[in-house]
Amino acid sequence: MVVDYAIVVSEARKKYGEGAAILNGLNLAVPKGCIYGLLGASGCGKTTLLSSVVGVRELDSGDIWVLGGRPRSKESGIPGPRVGYMPQDVSLVDEFSVIGALYFFGRINGLDDHVIEERFAFLKDLLQLPPQNRLVKDMSGGQQRRLSFAAALLHKPELLILDEPTVGLDPVLRDNIWDHLVKITREDNVTVIITTHYIEEAKQSDKIGLMRNGLLLAESSPTELLERCHTESLEEAFLNLSVQAESQPQNFVQTSIPITELCNVVTLDSIYGNYASKKNVQWRSSSKKRCKALFMKNALQYIRHPGGVLFSIILPMLQLLLFFNSIGLDPKGVAISIVNEEAGNCDNGMNLGNITYDENEFSCKFSDLSCRLIHGINSSVLNKIYYDDYDLAVKEIPSKKSVGVMYFSRNFSDATQARMDDFLSTTNEDAIASQIEVMMYTPDRQISLFVQRQLYDDFFDEYKAIIKECHISPKFADLPVRLEDPLYGKKDQNYMTFILPPFLLTVMFVLSTSISSSIIITDRHSGVWDRILVQGVTTSEILVTHFISQLLVILLQAAAALCICFLQSDVEWKGSAMPVIGMTILAGICGMSYGFLISVLCTSHTLVNYVSVGSFYPLILLCGLLWPVEGMPKVVKWFSLSLPVTIPGTSLRGVMEKGKSMSEPEVYSGFLVLSGWILGLTSICLFHLRSKSA
Repeated sequence: MVVDYAIVVSEARKKYGEGAAILNGLNLAVPKGCIYGLLGASGCGKTTLLSSVVGVRELDSGDIWVLGGRPRSKESGIPGPRVGYMPQDVSLVDEFSVIGALYFFGRINGLDDHVIEERFAFLKDLLQLPPQNRLVKDMSGGQQRRLSFAAALLHKPELLILDEPTVGLDPVLRDNIWDHLVKITREDNVTVIITTHYIEEAKQSDKIGLMRNGLLLAESSPTELLERCHTESLEEAFLNLSVQAESQPQNFVQTSIPITELCNVVTLDSIYGNYASKKNVQWRSSSKKRCKALFMKNALQYIRHPGGVLFSIILPMLQLLLFFNSIGLDPKGVAISIVNEEAGNCDNGMNLGNITYDENEFSCKFSDLSCRLIHGINSSVLNKIYYDDYDLAVKEIPSKKSVGVMYFSRNFSDATQARMDDFLSTTNEDAIASQIEVMMYTPDRQISLFVQRQLYDDFFDEYKAIIKECHISPKFADLPVRLEDPLYGKKDQNYMTFILPPFLLTVMFVLSTSISSSIIITDRHSGVWDRILVQGVTTSEILVTHFISQLLVILLQAAAALCICFLQSDVEWKGSAMPVIGMTILAGICGMSYGFLISVLCTSHTLVNYVSVGSFYPLILLCGLLWPVEGMPKVVKWFSLSLPVTIPGTSLRGVMEKGKSMSEPEVYSGFLVLSGWILGLTSICLFHLRSKSA
């Protein structure tokens, strides 16, 4: 008699790292059209065995036959719709509704929508499912498990693998489920492999396999097992066999019946040949239908997630608005203390000094010149606080939050006039008295540099006006070094203009990283990733659909960011708009690729957050955003240039400030760097995913 087997496992071995073997030469045979109860303690290898059967993992050695061929072969059609898989975890997307979850799993298994709706009507009564519009995140644990079970049954698979399907269910519903399993095995020749927390309910199985330490202690019908162990309880039988295996392990090394005996001279090669002879059998749904289902899933995760739209669209807009309203603006209302021994507080600002030009003598006479120069200070920028005593002014600097003290001597006007009348014979006393002493106090370097520059500009402007009133050429007031207008940009370039290009690219990179890493790690952590792989969805399809979904978000982010930059904030650029748009989008794609890699390498949301934040600060510090790369040590500089937004930031600055075109090395080098990072990160991601399945 030839037995038709759904699954045959021969000498299966699997080991992770340097630890003990998870599967240690395991043999197993599951006849078609039966319920096979796979029992064993946690860590005995059940999950590894089942994941190898459905083609998610590969064995180190040994052989597996499933439904006519090896997993991942055309003869088997596994992974694919021929198998229905319910993992121990719920493995559903929180944003799914009841009917939405069934639409998703039905579509990736090739079902049309009207078939899904018909099956839902049946499964709703069988499993007592919640109302069809209730979201998964709003269900109880028991309701979620029933919906997960319904997703496995939906497409009527030939092979049904159920991992703890009845945990948390009431006894009546458990009985209904077992009755249904018995019915489909008898009437539809469906093969069921079930693991259960309730060992005694496994008595309803046609065959039981007891696993321990990667081997089968026994494989027989429940009745035969109870007779062999002389007990009426499966729990006692399992306990007795476990004790015997601990005390006499040598007796259990070869307890499994050889595969050839189980198959009654039907060899694996002949089994492969029988099924391989079937031509033109389509055991997988179309890639188009699977991708459509994945797109819908990604859209629902955005639309129904409370912070999805906020984080994806509103946050980058808010960051750029904050940037333009906080970075690069001139400080206002900065206090500065003034001690003027010549004219005090200049009559509360009413005294503007007096300059008299004598046309006969061709000379000027100054009176209270200090008031004229003080009046020339921009009052909106520097708030003037007058003091009569220098020591008091210094003492009250902290309480007045002053940036420093400005001091005019008692004979400032006379000394300045003497210095102008005869520069070469000016005495040392007049030279000192004609100086304006400024003692800076603030430890804030940027404020200090700004105040110094503001004072220089205001004093030189006012001094040139005074020179002109004295009928002297203003050139005599200039420094001997003349700074002409720059070739690119403005002489007084705004700091915001300098840091905008790397800031824009960094925002796109970081936000895309955060979004892509959080979504994929959510899929993997919830078990949805592995579950859809069992149903025949490929890793490439998952990544491509995520890539396209994220690309749509990146396009929206880039459009919003560029509109704020160049429409609302009136930032000018001299070059073409296309390189700016293209580089902004590429920075987002690069961040998305990096997020994919993080989510693949990391095992938890916490670790993803650590890596994301840990990557963010080096990127900000070294990309030339806060300080020019030229100011870094040589080793740090080369590391900085290797980052994904440093050279592109310089390229973008070249387009905006210099009007460079795509054909120039300064610009296309940025595109090359971003493209190289995208290809490299994506390749590593795919390689790691493939190696994990081995």
